[in-house]
Amino acid sequence: MRAMYLANYFIAGCIASSLLGWVASLHPMSFRAITFLVAAGAVAWVMCWLMDYSLSQLLKIPVPHLQALLVSSLVMMLIGLGVFVCT
Repeated sequence: MRAMYLANYFIAGCIASSLLGWVASLHPMSFRAITFLVAAGAVAWVMCWLMDYSLSQLLKIPVPHLQALLVSSLVMMLIGLGVFVCT
């Protein structure tokens, strides 16, 4: 995987998570829905780390590329969580 693609996915993920944080600040019901989405994403992220070797075979990508995607998704979730908490 090229670093350019990883950077593009990172920027798109940061924009999406920031947008979700902003939407969550608009209404209490959307806050609950976004909280559920963040929790489901965190559970999926942990499961991907636990099954990284089998998942990399399923996706047909090397394990270091999958781990790079998982690390960048953690940073995206942290940026989105910061927007989520601060708004």
